[in-house]
Amino acid sequence: MRLDLDNPGLLAALLESMADHAVILMDPDGHVRLWSVGAEQLLGHPAGGMLGRPLSTVLPPEDRAAASLDAVLHAALRDGRALDIRRLVRADGTTLWADCSFSPIRERDGRLAGVITVCRDATERKRDEETMLHLARIDPLTGLAARTAFGKKLADSIAAALRVRRTMVLQVVNIDHLKRINERYGRAVGDELLREAAQRIAQLVRPTDLLARLGDDEFALLQPDVDDATAGGRMATDILEALARPFDIEGRSLSIGAGIGISVFPQDSVDAKQLLRMADVALYKVKATRRSGYHYFTEDLDRIAHRLGSDRAQLREALERRAFSLHYQPQIDTRSGRPVGMEALLRCSHPPLADHPIPEIIALAARTGMMRDLGVWCLGEACRQARAWRDLGIPPLRMCVNFRASELNDASLLDRVAEILARNGLTSGDIEIEITEQQLVEYGRPGASVLDELRAMGASLAIDDFGTGYSSLGYLAQLPVDRIKLDRSFVERVPDDRLSCTIALAVVNLAHTLELGIVAEGVETEAQARFLDSTRCEAQQGYYFSRPMDAESMTRWLLEHGRSLDAREPIARRH
Repeated sequence: MRLDLDNPGLLAALLESMADHAVILMDPDGHVRLWSVGAEQLLGHPAGGMLGRPLSTVLPPEDRAAASLDAVLHAALRDGRALDIRRLVRADGTTLWADCSFSPIRERDGRLAGVITVCRDATERKRDEETMLHLARIDPLTGLAARTAFGKKLADSIAAALRVRRTMVLQVVNIDHLKRINERYGRAVGDELLREAAQRIAQLVRPTDLLARLGDDEFALLQPDVDDATAGGRMATDILEALARPFDIEGRSLSIGAGIGISVFPQDSVDAKQLLRMADVALYKVKATRRSGYHYFTEDLDRIAHRLGSDRAQLREALERRAFSLHYQPQIDTRSGRPVGMEALLRCSHPPLADHPIPEIIALAARTGMMRDLGVWCLGEACRQARAWRDLGIPPLRMCVNFRASELNDASLLDRVAEILARNGLTSGDIEIEITEQQLVEYGRPGASVLDELRAMGASLAIDDFGTGYSSLGYLAQLPVDRIKLDRSFVERVPDDRLSCTIALAVVNLAHTLELGIVAEGVETEAQARFLDSTRCEAQQGYYFSRPMDAESMTRWLLEHGRSLDAREPIARRH
């Protein structure tokens, strides 16, 4: 069979009847041999300008580079026909979506004679499909993810969490009184309230969390990669507090409540639909009380989370009532005998918490998400006291403040430090950040830019409890460390225990080799102080010199001893 394009005949009549379709015939090399009237109308290119040119001329540049047309033609030759929806470029440079079919034409002996392509405009249909897909992904009222997108993300997150064995928390948030508001003030007011409620919740979540709208008055929140299941209770408390504040809608002050049901992966289930059902069941428990609140699907988790919530309330009350205070313990220069640094140590007088050891209170603050507020208070109070001592004429002391990994991973820390220093007329060089080896393990290098920037500002970094962690040398090499603090466990047995003496000397020599400062903690006897003096340990801290004291007592101590201590004075009298 030979392609005879010179005979108009039946072929011309057929093409004229298909004016709303572009009919294009290519030879085996992909060059255009026939360009119908419909092709001219659809793409704006006249037949004379297209004959002999490759069909790829009307493809977008990225499709030409990806040789996407070659893949479709190969499929047509293999299967006898190929269907495709693709973008085409008009003569004026605009693009359209087109439904295209590709069919090979063969000679009687089976040799390829060409490929016929029929295309029609699919731009409107494609736009409708994309609109429907967008609506399936995004809730048009709130701009949050819609139910379909949330379901897919939940399933994908479960698959990922199974591989790395991490905990996830799923929350279903139901808004109270929305129906009553819609009936009384109209749907427009109710819709605006939902938008503002969504914004308040969105301001609380992490960038890695997914917030979605499941229905009229219902939201879902997925918290992937949490440290423990109680993170759900902390977030739920924050959401309830945010939604409890009145909403100002069109001049009306409207109040709502909310119920939150919580399920936990993998404790409750590893199935996406089952996790959602369990969160719904937990939500019904809240609704049964007719009050705002949250409930876990698992009763044990619910008790733990609510107990932490109660402890969190006590911590907040202690902060509000200024029931925290700082005590101070000096660091003594071994050679001069004068105080060169001051460690700020947290104390709590709030009755419900006063009997708790301070490490437990700090751990509780970290677990309940209040470490940021407590840390800001500690730093501000320590800097305020440093300023007060300077105003009394006491020589400047390095103020040492303990930080946790969660604070050092907080990008806003830099601004808070700068604001506190400016308020008290201090510089970054006046403070030293202390972080334990164990906290460094939790901190990790990915967030180390915070430490790097604090160091660049002039603050110094000390590793506390040195020698008790697991990656001491590695972190000394990675982080911008200025000083290490020899843990008291290595000091308490010197000079009587040979091994303890060897370890203490090794750590001091390591600090000297790396050109780092070193402070020995827990010095309680003259013998310990003399031994550390013989190792050339830079500074010492402990009861032998001074117990931790409140600000007033430490002020008297500094005024009495700050200038009178002398390196020539026997060390036994330096207290």
